[in-house]
Amino acid sequence: MKRVAFAVAGLALVVGVILLRDTDGSDSTLPTAPPPPTKLKPYVAEQVLVPSPQGRPATPANVVARGGHHKIQLNWSGDAPAYEVRWGDRMKLVTRPGTQLNGLANDREQQVEIRAVDSFGQRSQPAHTKATPRADNAPYTFVDRFDGADEPDLQRWRLAKRTDCARATSGDGEDHDRLVISSSCGTRAVTLRSRTPFVRDEESRLVIETDAPSTGGKLLLDLVPGPVSVQGDPVLPGAIRATVTTDVSGNSIVELVPDGTAAKPIPPAVPGVTVRWEIVLTSRGTQVTRDGEIVATSPFVPEWREATALIGVAALAGDRVRAGVDLIGYRTAKSDAPPAVPTPQVRIDGLVSSAYPIPDVTAGQLRIALIPARESPPLATVKINGVEVPLRAAVPGTPWKPGAEYPAIADLPKEAFTDNVSVQLVTQDRIQVTHTDIELTGPKSPPQRQSGTPLVDARPVLADPVPEVLDASGQPIENGAAFNRGRVVLEVRINALDSAVAGLAGFEIRLDGNHIATVPTTADGPGAAGRWRISLNTASLASGAHAVEVRAFSTDSEVHPETGYVPFLLKP
Repeated sequence: MKRVAFAVAGLALVVGVILLRDTDGSDSTLPTAPPPPTKLKPYVAEQVLVPSPQGRPATPANVVARGGHHKIQLNWSGDAPAYEVRWGDRMKLVTRPGTQLNGLANDREQQVEIRAVDSFGQRSQPAHTKATPRADNAPYTFVDRFDGADEPDLQRWRLAKRTDCARATSGDGEDHDRLVISSSCGTRAVTLRSRTPFVRDEESRLVIETDAPSTGGKLLLDLVPGPVSVQGDPVLPGAIRATVTTDVSGNSIVELVPDGTAAKPIPPAVPGVTVRWEIVLTSRGTQVTRDGEIVATSPFVPEWREATALIGVAALAGDRVRAGVDLIGYRTAKSDAPPAVPTPQVRIDGLVSSAYPIPDVTAGQLRIALIPARESPPLATVKINGVEVPLRAAVPGTPWKPGAEYPAIADLPKEAFTDNVSVQLVTQDRIQVTHTDIELTGPKSPPQRQSGTPLVDARPVLADPVPEVLDASGQPIENGAAFNRGRVVLEVRINALDSAVAGLAGFEIRLDGNHIATVPTTADGPGAAGRWRISLNTASLASGAHAVEVRAFSTDSEVHPETGYVPFLLKP
């Protein structure tokens, strides 16, 4: 459990090694908590044995560097718990033998050093490599590389979200040459909708280069034969959906609807590394490819010629997602996005206090997603700015049934070509509105861009420490069973599947609230991950319940410490 709170009594035991911060000159008399330590001094109580550093780790081998658009992908072999990667004046710590360097200038060679880092922060000799980022000049009928200052271009894209829990923005920091979709919407998909129609040709492709799905996440790619903005379940009639799901261990599976079959296993995901996914439509069926290799197939050949392309991300565990997108493109028949004008504000079942006409609007459409609470005929009309208009399914044949999302559309009356739009459902039934979206068209206007910062920060954090009490031989015992008095082994594991992790200064161990050990991990620089086995003598402890608390500290004072906790029982 993350960030479990414990009493901080006994912190004075390491106060001598706390790095003091400068004050801001404030004359406030309010008490403030001391900053967390960023450097730890070794400490071992009696009857406790802790491991010590051994030989330095081996240098990473078989390094492969590949340049891409504003990025370099790196892979190597090694079995160290962490690695330090340096390029230019930058550095990051990773816990897998691979990573991606983003935000690089194209056509400028980068020198890279990679060192293995052991559990105590000892470094290996560096492995050296170099690569040059290059622009992707492959042919597309439509493409967006998202390397502008303010993304996304609202002439091309709309972000569909059910509440104000997500953003699509230009990346920050090393992600500045890509689009970042960030969400705290939990397991509900946040969807980027292309305003450019996907128009089939003899062989057509929807292409996306993204580091989604991250661990514990999901990526959804839809081609829907209708004006739909959200990705719900079940998949709409005639639509194609490829779903990539990655668990918290990095293992991924691909599902293709309709009638899809997995073609081959997918390599484990490397956190933060871009993968190229494609949905390929041919006269013989549908395929999903990963970096050019077919991973799923279906005999389905759609009858439609034009579809809406939707790209969605969602969380599987927790509630936060941050996905970098480097490119989205089509290889299809040529098509263009309709001219766009500013998007109005929408109120559901409420009056608009003021509404001002938007000039030069020639047409408009309401897109709405509804979930009925009971069996009933489909909702047939809706009031828009007081004018009742017909409502119809966005995709013909979509079932109207309790608990299922029903995307619908209505043509806007001229009275609704305004900056504020009121929508009222013409029904007495209880119907949930999960999404609304207004599309207005008019004369071609300059590109509109959406500025802002991602909702989910990319700042590295510490991994959670995971303690486990083992028997004297270092083996686990049956869950809930009591230990014999005497020697037990405390195993502490710190690891994470993240694109970068914060530097680890070390960790403290407390037994029943008493400080019994401090293990630093900064022999040559910050550690990042590892596994440690500590011997504890419990002969003097009373029978019954006891508890071990492990608290990990970062070398960065801005990074929150993380705590792990494990109870155990001693026999009488």
